[in-house]
Amino acid sequence: MNLMTLLLTGALIAGGLGAHAMLDNQPITKSTIAPSQSINELQAKTIALDTSKGGLVTNTQTIENYGIKKYEISIVNQDTEYVVDIDASTGDILKVDQNTKD
Repeated sequence: MNLMTLLLTGALIAGGLGAHAMLDNQPITKSTIAPSQSINELQAKTIALDTSKGGLVTNTQTIENYGIKKYEISIVNQDTEYVVDIDASTGDILKVDQNTKD
């Protein structure tokens, strides 16, 4: 049994080295797939919920001002209301309004 294991291990290592050598001879090309340039509404909600440390999303709006698209996410977490503005291109938090309910 040990001899069979040794032979199989050797074959796998030799095959792996051969495949690596074949890859080394391939020309290097740059990726033509561009990274995603924007986030979707679900990702924006996740970012907003992380900011408010949880809660219930009560409203979501997509707003575009001066060519900048943003998501405005409203959240209620216990006795606090949050409105989180998120840049739709980068996912950066633009503004957080926080108000305590009476």
